[in-house]
Amino acid sequence: MISLAIADKPLVRDLLATHQLDVDYLETSGPMTESAVQIASVPLLLHNAVWDWSLADPLALEQPNVMEFTQRMLSLTRAPWLSVHLGFSAAQVQFDGGMQIRSELLTRGEVLANICRNVAHLANAIPVPLLIENLDYNLGGAYEYICEPAFIAEVLHQTHVGLLLDLAHARVSASRLGCTITDYLAYLPLDQVKQLHVSGPRWHADVLQDVHETLQDEDYALLSDILAQTTPAALTLEYARDPRMMSDQLDRLRQLLDGS
Repeated sequence: MISLAIADKPLVRDLLATHQLDVDYLETSGPMTESAVQIASVPLLLHNAVWDWSLADPLALEQPNVMEFTQRMLSLTRAPWLSVHLGFSAAQVQFDGGMQIRSELLTRGEVLANICRNVAHLANAIPVPLLIENLDYNLGGAYEYICEPAFIAEVLHQTHVGLLLDLAHARVSASRLGCTITDYLAYLPLDQVKQLHVSGPRWHADVLQDVHETLQDEDYALLSDILAQTTPAALTLEYARDPRMMSDQLDRLRQLLDGS
């Protein structure tokens, strides 16, 4: 059976506290993690224990407290796995609407080598499985190479870790790279999918963007196709705007998962 999770937000916490959401997990992240441990009424998933961090940094795992904090958060949450962003195309990054580079753009070969080495080392250093998440292509330099499906597939081939497949990210990247979502996903090793993220992207100024809006019919159709091709352990809804719409989406997702 595929577990149903929801991403950690203040509204989500309020609704969970009053037992208004039917989910199996709360997926928490970064500095929200410690407080989630204190208040969560459901088991936890851990996504990106640290923020503003790139696995393309050759010294990513040697940064102060990164591994200590990650291990401590895994212990506190008792999460069944750790999921992290695949990495970016520079060593130093900072989120500002989208991820922005704070150091020079690395070459494709450098990014691939650094990410594969760090992913392999991180996977060996933690007591639970590691999943890497595909990202949504944005301009500005941080997303070069890493959103290409062939690049993602090569990292997975070299490291043998699991894939957290974010379907909104895949739709955005496919659109911006000029291919269909079907062709984009065909490049990926879907047998390595262990978790899914779903949310509704939207068009703004002729550009598809990952904005965590409500799921639309095309999103549910894509999810149905992926569920027929993969065996994930969990699916996370990334939405936290309207309580009624949140509940409706969770109900529809539960029905899809029960029928998969």
